[in-house]
Amino acid sequence: MLRPGGYGRSVHHDGEVREAETFMCGHCGAHTWVKPKERPEDLGGFCRLCAKPVCAECHKRGGCDPLEAKLARVERTQDFRRWFLECA
Repeated sequence: MLRPGGYGRSVHHDGEVREAETFMCGHCGAHTWVKPKERPEDLGGFCRLCAKPVCAECHKRGGCDPLEAKLARVERTQDFRRWFLECA
């Protein structure tokens, strides 16, 4: 992946530190760790409609439903609690 867009660092309970490039899925907001020189197809894909990288799960699901559009729908209906429980 040429420009992942993020950088993540996690510390495990045994003290092991993991650092790597990351990207955020444009459809669900999940963060994906990117190995050096990994191809976008191996990580999920790229949505040509919203022009954002997507995780493997959203790529399998197909279609384009950007995270911003989902949040706008939730804000219009003001049904935050139901939406939050569905995401958890």
